[in-house]
Amino acid sequence: MRRVKKISLHGFGLFSNVEGRQEFAAGEVIFQPGDYADKMYLIIEGELRLTRGENEIDVMEAGELVGEMGMVENRSRNGTLTAVTDSVLLPIDRLQFAALVRQHPGFATRVMAVISARLTRRTESEVQRQSFQQELAIGRKMQRSMLPQKMPQIPGWRFAAYYDTAWQVGGDFYDFITLDDDFHGPFQNCMVIADVTGKGVPAALYMAVARTLIRAETRKERSPAEILRRVNELILSDNRSPLFLSVLHVMLDVQTGELVYASAGHNSPLCFRCESSEVEELPAHGYLLGAFAGAPYSDEYALLASGDSLILYTDGVSEARDGQGRFFGIERLKSAVAASGYEPVEEMIQAIVAAVSEFTGSMPQADDMTIVAVQRAACDSE
Repeated sequence: MRRVKKISLHGFGLFSNVEGRQEFAAGEVIFQPGDYADKMYLIIEGELRLTRGENEIDVMEAGELVGEMGMVENRSRNGTLTAVTDSVLLPIDRLQFAALVRQHPGFATRVMAVISARLTRRTESEVQRQSFQQELAIGRKMQRSMLPQKMPQIPGWRFAAYYDTAWQVGGDFYDFITLDDDFHGPFQNCMVIADVTGKGVPAALYMAVARTLIRAETRKERSPAEILRRVNELILSDNRSPLFLSVLHVMLDVQTGELVYASAGHNSPLCFRCESSEVEELPAHGYLLGAFAGAPYSDEYALLASGDSLILYTDGVSEARDGQGRFFGIERLKSAVAASGYEPVEEMIQAIVAAVSEFTGSMPQADDMTIVAVQRAACDSE
């Protein structure tokens, strides 16, 4: 059987931390089905075996992480972890994990690589494939929990979003980030939409890491371009995945309607202009995150007047295909926006989705599809 290279978590000072370590003798059970998963473990020394029933799922050694999926989903364990040799483990609970990500942003990308490599190993036999399906279900729940649970509620504005994955788990995500500080001036409301160049579990894991990094850097940096530049640096500093990421980051001043945005290889946003009934494709330029060191990113500016709407989307919308292999395309998308531009933004998104569905017919969805829209109230309704 081909062995996938294992990736360790050395380099973050964890192995020099002796406080809180736990020792287990060979043959000792560390956890078993039904135990509450309130922590994950970093293996400092020794070798561990994970089993379900009579089936061996994995063997893990020093430098690897175990138990993180149960902790993330806040559930009971569904396998038995046993020490093969005398072992030393460092438990990491949720609060400690969050602190590590803040202190070492590269820790998140390393954890993603560890999980991705392990999931790959587990697909090399039928037992491992069954385990993989369970991990997929967990990953889907984890991914859904990371998406906004409600839309921002701001007088004079309406926000809406649509999200649908082509696989059980996907690589698209969107986010709303509200700031409350003087550092960012009037631009206190942020919208993010992103698309990982891949599908399935690796893309979903990469998405989770990227979301964490973007959220952290949004609070540190002043402009979208600087945020993307910094996230690109962090990804490239410890990127062991061949995946890349397109992002559109928008900061909005809800008092004036001014917005500043930057793109990392993402689709240009569309703007429905209430006064003219026209749909404008706003300029957006930049390189995918994780593709090139030192890649430049630039801020662009626009204004949403009364009744205007801004639409962000991933290429699962514009590149949806019909039975003849034709793309839905930007022109059909603009037509759908124009036809519904005076409707509430929730109905505008529904109209876009309906137009894509009508175009593709019985063709299966080939890519994740995400739409985020914001609408400024018309003068007579403000």
